Amino acid sequence: MTEDQGLIHIGVERVSENEDGGATYKFHMSDAAAEEVQQLGLKMILFCGVTKTDMQDVFDWILSRDE
Repeated sequence: MTEDQGLIHIGVERVSENEDGGATYKFHMSDAAAEEVQQLGLKMILFCGVTKTDMQDVFDWILSRDE
C-alpha cells in the first residue's frame, strides 16, 4: 500500500487568477483519491453515453438544485 494508507485526501495547492476573470486551480491528492476520481469520472462518462445525456446538462442540473 502507498504511504497515504488508502486515505482519500484532496486539497487546493494553488489558485491563479486569469486575465479573463477566470481562475486556474492546481490540486494535490492522495493516490486513493486519484483512483476514486478516475472511477467516478469514467462512470459519469459511461452513464451519460448510455443515456445520451450531455454532461453539461448534468452539471447544470446539479448546480440548479441549490436554487
